This record gives sequence, C-alpha cells and structure tokens, in this order.
Amino acid sequence: MNRILNRTIVTVLAVGFFFLAFYPNLATRDLSIVFLEYYRDANEKRVDVPDSKIQEFMADKENGLHHYFPDSDCRFEPRKGVAEGRHCVVEARFITAAKVNEIMQAHPHLIDDRRTIVEPHWLERAFSFLTEKGVKNLTIKLGLDLQGGMRAIFEADYQTYLDKLKEKYNPVIDELETKIRTGQLQGKEKEDAEARLEQIQSVLTLSEERKEELLKQARSIIDKRLVAQGMTESEIRLQSASHSIAVDMPGAANSAEVLDRIRDTVTVEYRVVNDDATTRVKEGGYQEELKELREIYASARPDPIAAQEILDKISEDSKLTPREGKLFLGWARTGANDSGKMLPNEFYVLGPVVMDGSDMADARAAPAPNSAFYMISFTLTGTGADTFTKITEENLKKRLAVLWGDRVVSAPTIQGVIAGGNGQITGSFSKKQADEVADVIREGALPLPLEVLSVSYVGPTLGQESIAKGVYSVVLGFVLIIIFMLLYYRLTGIIAMIALFLNLILMAGILSLMEFTLTLPGFAGAILTVGMAVDANVLIFERMKEDLKAGKSASVAIDSGFDASFWTILDANVTTLIASIILYYSGDGAIKGFAIVLFFGLVSSMFTALYVSRLCFDIALRFFNMKTLSIGLRRKKS
Repeated sequence: MNRILNRTIVTVLAVGFFFLAFYPNLATRDLSIVFLEYYRDANEKRVDVPDSKIQEFMADKENGLHHYFPDSDCRFEPRKGVAEGRHCVVEARFITAAKVNEIMQAHPHLIDDRRTIVEPHWLERAFSFLTEKGVKNLTIKLGLDLQGGMRAIFEADYQTYLDKLKEKYNPVIDELETKIRTGQLQGKEKEDAEARLEQIQSVLTLSEERKEELLKQARSIIDKRLVAQGMTESEIRLQSASHSIAVDMPGAANSAEVLDRIRDTVTVEYRVVNDDATTRVKEGGYQEELKELREIYASARPDPIAAQEILDKISEDSKLTPREGKLFLGWARTGANDSGKMLPNEFYVLGPVVMDGSDMADARAAPAPNSAFYMISFTLTGTGADTFTKITEENLKKRLAVLWGDRVVSAPTIQGVIAGGNGQITGSFSKKQADEVADVIREGALPLPLEVLSVSYVGPTLGQESIAKGVYSVVLGFVLIIIFMLLYYRLTGIIAMIALFLNLILMAGILSLMEFTLTLPGFAGAILTVGMAVDANVLIFERMKEDLKAGKSASVAIDSGFDASFWTILDANVTTLIASIILYYSGDGAIKGFAIVLFFGLVSSMFTALYVSRLCFDIALRFFNMKTLSIGLRRKKS
C-alpha cells in the first residue's frame, strides 16, 4: 500500500509540475498594444498620429485588428508612461512572435514596436524561482521554418582581417627590429621589445583555434546587436567547417532589415574636451533645455532627433564654431547613491576623434576600487599605445572624454604621460553596462569582416502549414498507435494509452522549461518519440502474455513482465540516448533540435513505461481485485 501511495504522489507531482510548465502555451494570453503618438517620416519630420487612425485599425477587418484576431476585441486600459487612449489589451490564445511581428510590420507608423509585448502569464511569474529574472518564460518558441522570417549566412573573411592586422603592426615590427638590430635597445628595453615582437607575431598567426575564437566573438557581437533590437528569438549558429555564421531571425520582414540590424552598432571614441567652449556653454543658462533633454531620454520611447534639435539650438545660441568642436551630453546615474537611471546631466564641447576602438586590443570589466560601480580596464594595440602616449603627452592637464556611442560616460583629466599600453575607463557603470562597453571595445579591436553568402526568406504562410502538418503528424501517430494498442492488447492497451499521453505532457513541460525553439526536425523527434514510447509497453505486455500462457496468475505475470523487461528496455533506450547526445554535439541547429526532443522524449517515456504503467497495474490489482488480464490476441493451439 505504501509503495502505491509513494508512486502515486511522485507521479502526480511530476505530471502536475510539467503540465503547469506547459499550460501557458495553451492558455489565453494578453497582448499589450501601444499606439504611437507620432513618427518620423523619410525627411525626419514629426508626423502626429491622430486618434482616428487607432479607431480605423480597431474596426478594419481586412488589415486591422480583426484580421489578426477575428474573435477578440482590444480593451483600452491605462499603462504607466503611455498617453491615455494609446494602450489596449487583446486576449487570445496562441499569440506567437510571428503574429506580433506581422502586425507591427504591417502598421509601422501606428504601433510602437518597442513597447508592444505579450504579457507574462501568472504561471510564468510563479516559476520565477527557476531564473534570476522576475519572470520565467514558459513558451515553446517557434523556429524560422515554423513562423517564417529571414535566414542570413555570413562567411568570415580571415584574409582581409589578417591584412588589416599586418598593415597596423608592420610599422611597429620594422621599428622594433631596426632598434634591436642597430643596438639602440639594451638590457630591459631590449627584452621588452623582443617580448613585444613575440606578442605581435602570435597575434598575426591565425591558428584554427584563433579562427574559432574570432568566429565565436563575432557570433556574440551579432547576438548582442539583435537582442538590443528586441529580436530575442533569433538563433545564431557557428558553422566551423565553412568558417561561417548562420543567423535565423523568426518574424523578420526583409533582408535589408536583417543586414542593417546585424551591421549596426555603437562605438567607443576618445575626444579631447575643449574646456573654454564647454565653460561658455555651461554658463549660458541652459538648465531648462537640459531638463527637457532628461525628460526625452527618461521616456519609454526617446526621440533622438528631438534631442539633437535641442543640442543644435544650444550650439547656435552659444555661437560654437566647427573649429571649437561639437556639443555632446555627459551622462550619469540619477537618484540616491547614483543608483538610478542613466540620464544626461551636463554639456561637453569636444574636439575631433583622437582614438577609437580599433586601437584597443582587449578590454575587461572589473569592480572599481573604493566604489560600488564598475570600470573598464583596457589594453592597447602597438599603434594604439603609441597614439595614447602621444595624446597624453600633448594634452597634459586637459580632459579626455570617453564616448560610448554619442554619450560621454567619462572625462578624466590627463595628469601625466601614460605609456605602457594600458588604461582604465571609469564612470557610473553597472556590471552589465561595463560588460557592454568592454564588448564594444573588443568589437572595435576585432574588425572581422563578414561577407554575406546568402539571404533567404521563409513566409509565415509556409510556416503555418508546417505547424499544421507537424501537429497533424503527431496527433495521427498518437491516434494510430492507441488504436493498435487497444485492438491488439484490449483493456491492457488503455494503460499504454495513459502512459503515452502522460509522456507527451512530460515532454512538452520539459521543453517549455528549457525555452526550447521548436522546428520541423523537432516535430520529427516528437513523432519518433511517440513511436518509441510504446515500444517499452510492447516488451512488457508480450512478456506478460507468455507468463499468462504458462498458467501464472495476473499478479505474478505483471511482476515478471516488468522485472524481466527492465534491462532490455534500459539497454535499448540508453543506446538511443547516446546517439541523440552525439547528434546534439556534432550537428547544427536543426539537428540539435531533433536530438533534444528525442533525448527528453526517451527519458520521459522510460519514466511512464516503467514507473507510471507499473503504478496503473498495481492500482488495478489492489483496488479492482483484478484476477485476470485482458491482454489481447492469443494464438490458437494447433
């Protein structure tokens, strides 16, 4: 009795947990739609969006809301940071990223793509203990082949990369070799020069490991750019054999958008501060303009064009000349202990770029001493070290501004000549921001050219057809197997049906917890799992039939069936599990999807076949006083 109770508790908890994990995929979700107050046209002119455009969208059945959600209405609700009447919520099932992207791409001048989101389900908040974030995403994402989008393949141009390195380092190599050969360097200076030459030669030697490392860094950079654009469901795969990177972007609309998003990035620049012009601007009494700029950047949808118009007006009123430099904003954190949001807090007039990220060899984020913030420690290239030494020598007691994009994040005073090729960037950086700046610096130091090999488009219609066919295949396979089990094994087949159904629940729950991206090969893995899941039950049932033919009782036949089949089932499934692991580590993204579904499908099928099925038989023996087994067709004795 205790065994039955314990098995029942374990089964209920396991099935209940994974069913709850999968349920948000089936539940009604809220799509929070934010409508724009204005947009910028091709000439960067502001165009206001009237309320009538929103009403047209709500009523239009051919291209508006009811085209995408025929049975749903959008109820207007207040939302923080959004003007009244510009936010509504749609309740619907199966709201995919593809559908949301399709709506936003069809109405780019009406819907705010940055703030229109699918609200988290309450179960996703309840499962937040499994993640560092406040919400655990429990939605099985759809791959490119299921929801449509773009696929771009980029090939690494190592030769161009190496040529640029040689162009940068050859003058340094010639200079050092000449000094060593002519005896200009002795002792420690000679040892340092020889070590420097050795370091440069190692950089100029592109081993396979180095190529792989560069490719991985390029993938990381592309991933960060796409995430910054809100494309969190993109899949980026290294194809090491061909030195290429494949980028799948579900829901993306066109190739130009794909390429622009991948190529777009912020940069790190260094400019000398014009203190006289900066003082003149600060004394000009532009506090109201600075307040307006802070309000622009504090909003949920900052308008950089409006901000630039204010800066241009201040530059004009201050009579700044191109010779004096250009006006920029200095950024810092607000709030107590500088723990709030990064916002502009002062003006800087800066000269031309004197150094950029290409002069950096490496950069790492590190805790700043005697501070709660982080700093960026950087190492310069050979030419960068010489440039930095010259800059500090020529600008003693001046400030050197560090720009991240168009933001001045630090402007330390040059106290002395800095040699040695190392430096630090300090500011009110959180760890995440320091890591981002360090990544940007390393990106500039690794200008690995990527040539576009191909760009292909998968339409959402084809994706919907693929989903329908995939679901149809899984359901058809499930139904046919159940019919066969019921016809061949009669009432005992019901237990196999229960085990198979629970196996699908467990597998779906596991994939939801993993935030798995489902593709067509994944569907193939699910179909194969359905077929293989019943194989264990067949082995057990056939052994039971043999024992029943030998005249053994139902309870003895059940015990014998499970005990004798255990190792056979385990061996058969372990070999397939090993094959799925090999597929995962040796295959690309599509093959990995197949391997993951197959692996976890087999794990859950072993649990349901050996554990849950045995529980069902134990319950039948204990509570239904089963003396005989209706286990199917028997051969007639000749």
